[in-house]
Amino acid sequence: MELKFKFAEIILENRPSPFWNILKQIGVHHAVGVLPKGSKDWRVEEEEKPWDYGPLMRYKNMLEDNGLKLVAIEDNPPMNGIKLGIPKLKDEQLEYVATMLENMGKLGIKIWIFSWMAGFGWSRTRTHIRKENGEYVTGFSIKDIENAPQTYGKVEASTLWNTLKDFLEHVVPIAEKYDIKLAMHPDDPPIPEFRGIARIMNSIENFDRYLNLVKSEQVGITFCQGNFTLMTDDLPAAIRHFGKRIFFVHFRDVKGDKYNFVETLIGEGKTDLVEVAKAYLDIGFDGYMRVDHTPTLEGDIEFLPGYSYLGRIYSIGYIKGLFEALAKERK
Repeated sequence: MELKFKFAEIILENRPSPFWNILKQIGVHHAVGVLPKGSKDWRVEEEEKPWDYGPLMRYKNMLEDNGLKLVAIEDNPPMNGIKLGIPKLKDEQLEYVATMLENMGKLGIKIWIFSWMAGFGWSRTRTHIRKENGEYVTGFSIKDIENAPQTYGKVEASTLWNTLKDFLEHVVPIAEKYDIKLAMHPDDPPIPEFRGIARIMNSIENFDRYLNLVKSEQVGITFCQGNFTLMTDDLPAAIRHFGKRIFFVHFRDVKGDKYNFVETLIGEGKTDLVEVAKAYLDIGFDGYMRVDHTPTLEGDIEFLPGYSYLGRIYSIGYIKGLFEALAKERK
């Protein structure tokens, strides 16, 4: 059986690094990018935004000149005004997103990974938990934020559902025009609310609702396993349930529950990864897959907590071996 999906890895550096060569050496030739952040050029009066054509074009060319094909953007312009429905910000930020999608389309970047976490993005309350063998992992505990201030006040789930529907109505026609897949990332952690702000991408049922807000083949999911395994005790069933609406995968694992968990080295979490891999093969998954939130090993180079070099290299090898072994069984 031939594997239909491809491995991709997120690129956090803003210039070529030895890690890029290592990725190619272990068989990863596709990149997931973040919006390029650069210093202001004093020679121009109007600085280009990271989502404008010029910066995206140069970023794509830099990666491809170094052997990595840019296939997705896992980042976004400012969007809190859109998500929270703030009139003075919403229209301006919708233009930012529309501009980014149009430029991605012109440059042939076909997947956008986004989320609907308002106010605060993915969160860990502990960044360097030392495990038994000395590796560092990140973690989350609801108790750590019990006394955290509600910076944005109380925001109900109904507000987020309304703004999400409006947003999709605005961007889906652009995505359809340029054949860009909109891959919603789950809430991280997938708890009911975070510091007073409701979270809505936190259950299988709510993802079904999201997929039906605006009917389009361009609307789909980033199946981040570390979050979905905190929503359901049957991750393989969830993969089969969503099927072709899974556009992108974060292959990772955790221990604990949605209120109190730690990241784990691949193969040491709560999930049966063999059964998970079988589910992807069953649905004929043909998108892109990357590792995510790996532990920091001894002597590792940590770009930021959860994103180190050795941990990601180990995880890529584990995943490649797992899928290749299962694919051979199915010949």
